[in-house]
Amino acid sequence: MAKASRNKGATGEREVAALLRDRLGLDLKRRLAQYQAGGHDLDGWDGVCVEVKRHKKATQGDIATWWQQTLEQAQGEIPLLAYRADQQQWRFVIRPGDWGGPTLEPAEVCIEGLVAWVRNGQQMTLEVTA
Repeated sequence: MAKASRNKGATGEREVAALLRDRLGLDLKRRLAQYQAGGHDLDGWDGVCVEVKRHKKATQGDIATWWQQTLEQAQGEIPLLAYRADQQQWRFVIRPGDWGGPTLEPAEVCIEGLVAWVRNGQQMTLEVTA
């Protein structure tokens, strides 16, 4: 992986950690061993596997690939994919059923939707992804 890509990824991980700290009070840390051993990107949220992707663009194909990677890395934990394309806001892919919702089909939410699911088991915005 090129240094610029690693730096962009690390910056994205720090952004998501700060966003989740500010919105949910979580103290998440970058999982530095992931680059050598694989696995999710952020530690500190018990039972949740947080995968972070920061790219120039995010096509539906990219998101589907990243979601599959998140599912594989979750290993019994709740999968959570955070991604952001250049000039865009952070988006999150979750399975609402993991947060008290009606389905395990993936859904994409903004940060407000994620916070609502985590706190209340309900969404503010819900878009089913393919």
